[in-house]
Amino acid sequence: MKKLLVCLLMGTLLIGTAFTVEAAKKIAFGKGKSSASVSGKVQGSNDVDYVIRASAGQTMMIDFKASKGAAYFNVLPPGSTGEAIFVGSSEGNHFKTVLSGDGDYTIRVYLMGGAKDSDKPVTYTLKVSVPVTAKSASSGIAKSGTAVAEKSCLAAVAKKVGVSASKLKVIDIKSAEAGIGVNIQVPDATAPWSCLSDKKGHVQGASFTGSEGDK
Repeated sequence: MKKLLVCLLMGTLLIGTAFTVEAAKKIAFGKGKSSASVSGKVQGSNDVDYVIRASAGQTMMIDFKASKGAAYFNVLPPGSTGEAIFVGSSEGNHFKTVLSGDGDYTIRVYLMGGAKDSDKPVTYTLKVSVPVTAKSASSGIAKSGTAVAEKSCLAAVAKKVGVSASKLKVIDIKSAEAGIGVNIQVPDATAPWSCLSDKKGHVQGASFTGSEGDK
């Protein structure tokens, strides 16, 4: 009898788990369009993932609105195992950056605090935009300005931490009037390094973004 009860309980748990797992939803733009809006609901600890394919050199913009303030979104780069290039709970409801790599980017919607604990659904809307660029720009002109800065920053950070540049990973690149900002992940580091360079590769500075004692 006990074995039967245990089997029934395990079966119930497995069935319950199956209903909470959701496959990532693909975001596709309509013909001739470079933006799309999606709406949905997020509840408890069940995150909702969206996937969109984009290329290096393109600019991705995301605006997020939710019925409650404890709903957020993160952006994960291609191949990420959880590391995000944007964390909404600390950076807000608007994301804009020049992408550093080709592939599938994941937009993860989630709850925190009381909204998560209450297990009540929260509605939200995501507006995603990735303007189309000319082939020459996406493969050369738009990318070339950041490629030199990226290479120089990798070398600068590698020198500071004493690790080969080949073991470092660029996780984000942002262009601004002050220069090109490159965020770099160092193996075993608790936070990324931030580097600023101009388009010619003149590095203006490179520093660790986390606690100095946790490098």
